Amino acid sequence: MFTFINPMWLWALLVVPVLVVIAVSWERDRSKVGQAFADPSVMAIGSDRRARTLRRTALALAILAAAMGPIALARPAVDTTEQKHQGAVILEIDTSKSMQKTDLQPNRLDAAKVAANQFLDSAPDEVLVGLVTFSDRAVVQVAPTLDRIAVRNALDRLQVKEGTALGDAVAAGLGSLSGAGVLNPLPASPAQSAGRIMILTDGAGNVGLSTDDAIARAQAVKVPLYTVMLGNDAGRPDRPPPPQVLAGMATQTGGVFAQTTSTADLTKIFEDLGGALTVVPTVRELTVLAPLIALILLASAGVLMAFSRRRPIATGPGAVMPGLPPLEG
Repeated sequence: MFTFINPMWLWALLVVPVLVVIAVSWERDRSKVGQAFADPSVMAIGSDRRARTLRRTALALAILAAAMGPIALARPAVDTTEQKHQGAVILEIDTSKSMQKTDLQPNRLDAAKVAANQFLDSAPDEVLVGLVTFSDRAVVQVAPTLDRIAVRNALDRLQVKEGTALGDAVAAGLGSLSGAGVLNPLPASPAQSAGRIMILTDGAGNVGLSTDDAIARAQAVKVPLYTVMLGNDAGRPDRPPPPQVLAGMATQTGGVFAQTTSTADLTKIFEDLGGALTVVPTVRELTVLAPLIALILLASAGVLMAFSRRRPIATGPGAVMPGLPPLEG
């Protein structure tokens, strides 16, 4: 579908009819001046019909070329059905001590690393991938990059600590996406965002930024959170259960929540999400065509003006110059 990215500039096209009025008035004034100061008995008044037609056509082309300016500023584009993989994905892995439990084989943390490597295998080459780990605090291990080896090496060096700074991890991931430039401009909805955050954890946050604040920050920049609950820990009795917290983070930001108690299920989840995470619709901008058309129109106008000034030269016996009576004797 044809559209304009900055349609407000189209109001500037109102100058086109003004230019037409000025051109018509100028042509009439020019004709009146010629009639006032030229003597029809000596020379023809004004140009012949061919020259006038060429000049008027050239003027029309020049006005159309001027109209290409506002059209270019309005940035014409075509919404295409073609889709492509682009943007950045932040993998966020919980490295708290509870991730050493062995209900997932060989343990939760290693199962998460296997799934992350599985995602790196399936992610398109043009997608940036970053890595954030969180325990008592969140750490950006790898900024969004196309270097898959750097991410894999960082996965191999993960160390466990106390605490689950889930909210801080989301904030760190949003900062990484912003630094990678994928959040500018902001999308219309999370589904169209070029930035995604995937969280693998076995519990809700217990230190640092609250999950409510983390959700609000993700909503503000239209970044969906994909949350995966590893295992089935009940969490603390004085707080909402982890599945409820993680499901809320996903649904309120336009992401997806999943819970798994097996390594095979976790790998399957990442296979399913990997293909959908970074598919976004594309807009093919046609702005470059407007100045190109303007140049063609101006060149055509110049050619027509050049031809309008050419007159046949009278040669041979009895030849008569245009507008002059034949010589006698």
